[in-house]
Amino acid sequence: MITINVIEDRIVGSIGEEPFSVTYNPIVYAKMIELAEVANKAETFDEYMEACKEFSTFSVEDYTVLIQSKNPDIYVSKKTGEFFLKHNNVISSIPMPKALVERIYESMDKGLDFSPLIKMWTRWLRNPILREKTKSGAGSRFSERMFNFINMKYVHPKLRDKFIADGFSEQVATEKSTMYQVKITNEGLINGYKVSKEVLDKFDTETGERVDRYKRTFNPDTGEVESDGIPAIVEDRLFQPAIMGTSGDAFYCEGSNGYANPGHFIKVGCVHRLQSWDQVNTNDRASCVPGLHVGGLMYIANYSGEIHNVFIDPMHIGAIPDDNTGAIRCLQYFVHSSLVGVNGSIYHSSKYAAMTDAEWDKMKEEAVKLKGEEAQKKLDESNELGSL
Repeated sequence: MITINVIEDRIVGSIGEEPFSVTYNPIVYAKMIELAEVANKAETFDEYMEACKEFSTFSVEDYTVLIQSKNPDIYVSKKTGEFFLKHNNVISSIPMPKALVERIYESMDKGLDFSPLIKMWTRWLRNPILREKTKSGAGSRFSERMFNFINMKYVHPKLRDKFIADGFSEQVATEKSTMYQVKITNEGLINGYKVSKEVLDKFDTETGERVDRYKRTFNPDTGEVESDGIPAIVEDRLFQPAIMGTSGDAFYCEGSNGYANPGHFIKVGCVHRLQSWDQVNTNDRASCVPGLHVGGLMYIANYSGEIHNVFIDPMHIGAIPDDNTGAIRCLQYFVHSSLVGVNGSIYHSSKYAAMTDAEWDKMKEEAVKLKGEEAQKKLDESNELGSL
C-alpha cells in the first residue's frame, strides 16, 4: 500500500514498508496521488508493482523527474543523465549543454518558469552555424559558449553604491545588485544591448555641405534656447555603430522608418541584418572581425555612446568570441528601444519572434524542396543509367 501526507513543505509517506520524504511540489504531488490510487486499487500483483515502480521515481529528490513532469519537451537520458529536446516523441540528437541544465535547475530552485529557456534552446537548434560546427566536431563547445554567455552575471555599480548608501553591508549590497547580463523573453529571444553614436549632422540636398541635423530655436525676446530641435520620439533619430561607424560591411535597416538599401544606420523599430552568413566571421576565437556585434551589460560598459535594447534570435548567432565579458557576433537583430529617448510605438518580442519563426518555416520549406529536387535528380540519373 502507498500512503501520502503533506507536512509543511515536505511530501512524506511510504511505499509498502519503505518511507520517503521529498520537497513539496504541486505537480509531483498530483502525480503521486494519481499513481497511489492506481496502486491501491490494483487487482493484480503485477499492476500494483508497476504502479509502485513508477511512483518510486517521484519519491526521491531527483530533479530530472520533476523537470520532465513540468515540461514534456524535455527528455532526460537515464544512461547518461543528458538533457535533450523532445517534440512529437522525436528526440533531438544534440544534448543540452551543462550551462543550460544548470540554469534550468537554478530556475526550479527559485520556483521560476523555465519554459523560456527551452524555447531558447529550440531556437538555438535552428541555427545553421551550429549545424556546421556540429559536423566539424565543434558544436558542443559552441553550445556551451552560448549558454555561458546567457548565464553571465554583472554587479551593477550604481545599484551597489545605492544599497551601500542605504546601509546594507558590502556583501549584501553586492548580492542585491547582481543580475544577469542579458534577459530572456517569453518566446526564447535574447534581450541584449547595442552601443551607437547619434548622427547629429546631415548633408544639404542642394549644396552637398554638411549641416546640423537638428535646428535649435530661440525665444525672440530673451534669446534663450527654447528647443534643441531633437525629435520627440526616438524612432525619428538616427544612429551609427559606436566603433565601426561607416566602415565595414553595409547592413540592412528594415522597418517603416528604415531604408531600402544597405547602409551603416541604426534606427529604433527596425530589423538590422547582413545580407548573408558570408559577412559574419563565425570563428569563436577571433575578435574585431566582420559581423553585427551586440552583447551584455559588461560589454556595453566598455564603450561610450547611446545604449539600445535589442532582440536577438539564437538562430542568428554566428560566434561567441567572449563568453565572460559578453560579446557575440550575429547575422541579425531588432532594436526595440533606446535609453536616449522615448518610443513612439511599443515593439513586442512576440511580434519579432513570429517574424523569425516565419523565416525558419521558409528555410525548412526551401530545404525540403531542395532535398526533393536532389532526390528527383538522383532518380532521373538512375533511370538514364538503367536505359543504357
